[in-house]
Amino acid sequence: MSALKLPRKIILEGKGTLTLRLPDYLSSGGEGSIYRVGNTVIKLYVDQDKMRYDGMAEKITLLRKLTHPSIVAPCGIVTLPSGEPIGFHMAYVSGEPLSRVFTNDFRQREGFTDEMAKILVARMRETVDFAHDKGAILVDANELNWLAQIKNTSEPMPYVIDVDSWAIGKFGASVIMPSIRDWHAKRFDQASDWFAWGIVTFQLWTGIHPYKGKLDGYRPGDLETRMKANKSVFSPGVRLNRAVRDFRVIPAPLTEWYEATFEKGLRTKPPSPLDTAVTAVNKRMIMRIITTQAGALIFEKLFEDVSRPIIGVFPSGILRLGDGTLLDLSTKRTIGKFLTPKSEVIKVEGGWLLASIVDGTLVADYVAEATGLSERLSLPIALSGLFRSGNRLFAVTEQGLTEFALRLFGKPILAVGGTWGAPQRSTKFFDGVGIHDSLGAKFLILPFAESACAIVRTPELDSLTVVDAKGGARFVAVIALKKNGEYERLEFTLDREHGSYVFSRTLADTPELNMVILPKGVVASVVDDGSLMILVPTNGKTVHVADKYIATDMMLTRLDDQVLYIKDGALWSVRMR
Repeated sequence: MSALKLPRKIILEGKGTLTLRLPDYLSSGGEGSIYRVGNTVIKLYVDQDKMRYDGMAEKITLLRKLTHPSIVAPCGIVTLPSGEPIGFHMAYVSGEPLSRVFTNDFRQREGFTDEMAKILVARMRETVDFAHDKGAILVDANELNWLAQIKNTSEPMPYVIDVDSWAIGKFGASVIMPSIRDWHAKRFDQASDWFAWGIVTFQLWTGIHPYKGKLDGYRPGDLETRMKANKSVFSPGVRLNRAVRDFRVIPAPLTEWYEATFEKGLRTKPPSPLDTAVTAVNKRMIMRIITTQAGALIFEKLFEDVSRPIIGVFPSGILRLGDGTLLDLSTKRTIGKFLTPKSEVIKVEGGWLLASIVDGTLVADYVAEATGLSERLSLPIALSGLFRSGNRLFAVTEQGLTEFALRLFGKPILAVGGTWGAPQRSTKFFDGVGIHDSLGAKFLILPFAESACAIVRTPELDSLTVVDAKGGARFVAVIALKKNGEYERLEFTLDREHGSYVFSRTLADTPELNMVILPKGVVASVVDDGSLMILVPTNGKTVHVADKYIATDMMLTRLDDQVLYIKDGALWSVRMR
């Protein structure tokens, strides 16, 4: 059954009849389409005969017995009014795809710590162990099939999805993402599950796949060959960027298990990350990619408060500190407090607009630049999120994007500006750009100029899962996961009217997108240690500036047309000599 184009009546086992509509659509995959109605998620198979001929009804009956807080198992069959089975339904859970949590940018922005990683990995281990005790094999538990709930909770919680693809009872499984496959195994079993668990959780700790990094004799992207040869990040001679997190954050017994698994073919159940026993772990020296050329750039420290590290920088010149303080960089004056991780700040006439969503409602404050006084504003609008592009702020609603407009008529008034359609359930918003999935067809949503917004069809994204994206100044960069588990960096350079674009793609080692797009149309990025790449997308001019102080753990940001970066909680600027 293809994705719905018209309303359709269906029957949910144990819940009754409902009408599925286009706004309920979430996404499409290889086997089916996903919808959400309230707290229920519905999967409808593309192949209408799958339920009947593949014994899926019987398999779902087995899977629904897997009652565990972290397993999003089927809850019942979905049929047409005629009684024909077409899919199943399950409970809705919220969370980030694990690939987002791999990145330094996300961890810094959301306050995700190594201690939280320890809890998450322990719970993922317990989840796999539970499934094995019940006779199930997860097979393809890749980073997209794990979700991490880290917001509005005291401790992180993992969820494993795509449970209908598991092997259980007489029902086998044959589909697996190559990047988590045990190429030494002849069948899928508990041992191959633990190898896949190791691949995914190692990236959660370090940010890199255990068979990535530069190694003489192997081409970039030669993942399968490296995995078959047991040439992992623990092998002598592997060179890693500084963005890769220190292996010492991993508890020692688990580090020993990772090395034995990836290098020596060990296939056992891993120790818990909560096990703090001391073991004789061989801590290899990992070679870093550096350059010895004399520096070509000027680095200047702009701000540091050792007790309050910088979490982020808004283009309006406002710093977000670790304790939630919002600080004006130019005057070093506090202008407010960061209420939630999804708060936004923009520069407006005479001051700043601070916006947050608290308990599902908008909380907005106007802060006068001259006096520092704030005034609470109200706007009767139902919204589910906030989206900022440069210095423009939007409400994410059921219908799409609605821009906020601030007017000063003796006192500040918050009003509604332009509105653009893009159903929020099937649109993901990133830094300056949205990616909309319309029944499997992908579109860029890119605000531009002072009041325009482009919706651009991008078929190059249709078969990919977008992990991260950044957009602005006629340019969009996307990190996406291919079906084989490789990451790609895709770049779109648009014409002045945003009606057409020039496109390029390259392989990426990690889902990290460490780059900044300046308003004047220049892109700065750090892909490898020792090199700052400067790109002018509209004319294709690229310059690589070599400097021994450039490193991939410098998190790039900007203030107007100035390139800044955050390192060790301090803010620096970088410019050409």
